[in-house]
Amino acid sequence: MKRRGFFKLAGLTAASLAAGGVLAACGAGQIPANPLRTDAGEDGAAPSVAGGPAVAFSSEVDVLVVGSGIAGLSAAMAPAEAKRSVLVVDKLDLLGGESYEANGVMRVAGSAVQQRAGLSATASSEWEARKKELEAAGATDLEFSRTLFEAAASWADHLANEYGAQFADPAEYAQGDRNTSVLLPKDGLGDMESVMVPLRDGLVGKGVSFLTGLRATAFILDEESAVCGMRFVASEGGAVTDVRARRIVVATGGFASSQPLVHAYTPDRERVGCYTVASMGEGQLLCAAIGGQLTGMDKAASLTGDLPQVSAWGLFGPIVAVDTQGERFAREDGSGATAEACFADERGLWWTVFDHALSESSQSRSIAQLTSKNAKRLVGPCDSADALAEQMGVPADKLAATLERYNDLVRAGKDDDFGRTLFLEPLEAPFYAVKQLPVRYRSRGGAATDEAGRLLSAAGAPIPRVHCCGAVANGGSDGLASNGAFGMLTGQAVADSLAEEDAQEGA
Repeated sequence: MKRRGFFKLAGLTAASLAAGGVLAACGAGQIPANPLRTDAGEDGAAPSVAGGPAVAFSSEVDVLVVGSGIAGLSAAMAPAEAKRSVLVVDKLDLLGGESYEANGVMRVAGSAVQQRAGLSATASSEWEARKKELEAAGATDLEFSRTLFEAAASWADHLANEYGAQFADPAEYAQGDRNTSVLLPKDGLGDMESVMVPLRDGLVGKGVSFLTGLRATAFILDEESAVCGMRFVASEGGAVTDVRARRIVVATGGFASSQPLVHAYTPDRERVGCYTVASMGEGQLLCAAIGGQLTGMDKAASLTGDLPQVSAWGLFGPIVAVDTQGERFAREDGSGATAEACFADERGLWWTVFDHALSESSQSRSIAQLTSKNAKRLVGPCDSADALAEQMGVPADKLAATLERYNDLVRAGKDDDFGRTLFLEPLEAPFYAVKQLPVRYRSRGGAATDEAGRLLSAAGAPIPRVHCCGAVANGGSDGLASNGAFGMLTGQAVADSLAEEDAQEGA
């Protein structure tokens, strides 16, 4: 018998995934605990996928990373630096995943670039403030969140020193106690190219290979039912590619784009739109197919505006969020607060009102580009609140009262209405406004892992050779820097485990 006849597949075919597979038959709010796992046969081995070709490895690597977002690329660093063979595969045609389209706000404290800017904040000094933000966002494993927050500075430093990633000068946007734990790419909001392109190119220089347009559809198991590789199916044409790997890192992102999974786990969010398009939850389900534990997925998917950069403007200048009646309804210095309140109160949409202070701030380039690209969403400049209200289509008397009330709070030095603290500064004509809608943009929960990123079974035991990091994992949805740090720590654990394995075999 040929050796490849021993191999089994644990997962679904590409056709089944595209059709929704077993999820299509799920009742409202219900999903099997392990929806993709194939039942074992009498010999204890998982059966192969019906009608699928036999396993035939086209390549063999030390480390296979599935997903090329910030977590996946960061996970490739340590193995590549240890001279291991590394392959990164992504289902999209371009590398970078949804990280490349992110707003660029990285929660980091104590990095070298921040220290050079004269900022004395550290992860320890900033943790309590960050903890409150995470609690408000629905994070539950705060101990692990702290681990990632504390590792974020080392991650940012490594990207800059080893790969040439470029960050903006924090002195341009951090003043006093403002934004002391925020790091931005070189050209500010939306410029993830300055971080991810150097990282990608640096990994290529270290021998990392990349494949795009291939969707992971099943883990490959050997004759002992241990994971030894992954099957991929081409997005176009359906060609099958099997890759053997000593370690597999799943970094495929969340499930915010998957209507069936959102319906199953957080049905209260299924009727809100979605900003992301590729976070389909395949990674979580494939991990479940080999007995991986899924946890925390019933936590509400985080919301933001459908122009995510606009939702972050309150971190860098004064803005006021008003609804279709011209009334303020939430604090504006948290990127998700307005979207959450808009959706919870069924307001439909909201307007972000701003003035020259924001357009001339450190983010002027980003603001100019975004408003130009979305000119149909923009109104202004308007020389008065009445003129602004007319262009927005909201009651003039209510908008004028809202802006007057806001400026009264500014003069009092305290936002007694909603608790805003950052950039509680006056708005003055000429005014502008941008329209936004609340959308899902990242899910919470996923594959259970330990701090080394090892996938855990339902019994809490590590599943050999499989790691997860980033938004595919529980505890991995706290933002770009958190996911990058998660990937870095996971990659280091993978490199260490391979070194230990080689040492044991050589002993």
